[in-house]
Amino acid sequence: MNLMFLTQVGGILKPFAWIFGIVMNAIYEFVSLLNVHSIAVCVIIFTFVTKMLMLPLTIKQQKSTKLSSQMNPEIMKIQEKYKGKKDEASMRKQQAEMQAVYEKYGTTPMSGCLPLLISLPIMFALYRVIYAIPAYVNDIYAMYGTIADQVLNVQGYGQAMLSFIQENGIVVNKLKPAIDVVTGADGITYNLITLTKDNLIDIMYQFNTDAWDIFKNVNLADAESWLNKIDLTKVIQNYSLGVSLESIQAVDTAAFTSLIPNIEDTVTEIIHVNSFLGGLNILNAPGWSFPGIIIPLLAALSQFVQSKVAMAGNKQQNNVDNPAAQSMKVMNYVMPIMSMFFCAMLPICVGLYWVASAVFGTIQTVFINRYMDKVNVEDLMEANAEKAAKKRAKRGITTGSQMAEVARTSTKSIQTEEKKFQNAYDYKNNASSGKNSNKGAKAGEYKRSEVSYSASSISANANLLRNNYQKQNQDSEDNSEK
Repeated sequence: MNLMFLTQVGGILKPFAWIFGIVMNAIYEFVSLLNVHSIAVCVIIFTFVTKMLMLPLTIKQQKSTKLSSQMNPEIMKIQEKYKGKKDEASMRKQQAEMQAVYEKYGTTPMSGCLPLLISLPIMFALYRVIYAIPAYVNDIYAMYGTIADQVLNVQGYGQAMLSFIQENGIVVNKLKPAIDVVTGADGITYNLITLTKDNLIDIMYQFNTDAWDIFKNVNLADAESWLNKIDLTKVIQNYSLGVSLESIQAVDTAAFTSLIPNIEDTVTEIIHVNSFLGGLNILNAPGWSFPGIIIPLLAALSQFVQSKVAMAGNKQQNNVDNPAAQSMKVMNYVMPIMSMFFCAMLPICVGLYWVASAVFGTIQTVFINRYMDKVNVEDLMEANAEKAAKKRAKRGITTGSQMAEVARTSTKSIQTEEKKFQNAYDYKNNASSGKNSNKGAKAGEYKRSEVSYSASSISANANLLRNNYQKQNQDSEDNSEK
């Protein structure tokens, strides 16, 4: 059962699909000038073009990966340092130290995901275009439109087509048949189920070779002819039409029979345009028999090679101490196998896109890895830091003050708590030592040993955390003595 759409996709995907639709239409018109009429060839070229259009995002993703390979060991050390520490002070210090590492590399925890998030709607739009070629390619629309125009002239075509797709397991999304009231030659009023031209193209674009063979068998003398097996009761129930069986005008089966010779050449042309590898139809599922099985096998192999090439450019993938890297290794074996099974059940055009995408992606990755090998990490860090500084300047944040602000924010509640215990702590400290522990320190400074810290510095805020921890321990000891 295939689910495809003629109507161009709407919502957030609409502008992406519209652009890629223009690209696909231009590619088909170009290859037609070379006397090549093949949607499969267009899908391959289309995949190459879209890969090139997305190249800036791919390079950005690779740069992020290179930075992550250098940064992740430092992040892991900090996580190991605070492993098992669940108190608020430790968690906030861990956050501050990790943020300092991100500042050092001029990146953020989400920077590596951003290119992927941007590419997701693009990928979904690509699938919509591939699944709905007639909605974007004018010549393909015209082919199916030629048949649709003739079907529209047949009395009762609506109920006939709806019955046909039900019996053959074809589903069309958002298909809403209408009911027209007509007067027959006998003067009696009837209900007529109608579909638009686009509805018919929607339906017929899903016909694979077997479906076309069944559709063309309209010999009324043949008991297996689908025209002899129209079940209007199921149609009424499935679409909740709210009309009685007796009120629906009968299908003109004779007109359908005379229609087939007129569309024979167009059907042959459609099958030729959708053919691939000497007879396969790109709308058919390849299955597990030869030569269709070639597509699932190529999909699995090409994706496996792509993942291995991508891993070769990421040293962290070979780190046995990195759980994420080990999980990714497992996925690099599992995903190609899953792709093979999915590809065997989905239309060949989808598998063809996966293969072409993996092949072009592998070639891109090889050249990008060679380029990235020549790029110095320090240069990337410096460039990222400059970009981050410009963004902070636009938001009115002074360069170099962000970490201090993070520390102040993180210790705000601790400072508030410290004020509550400050008097009792000072009194207890004075009573035991006979002098002020901070004597000699200037106003607005925090003193530890012989070192004084400015109140706006990270060290001062870190010192607050230390003092608070010591006070809490001292209070606990005093309470236990009592």
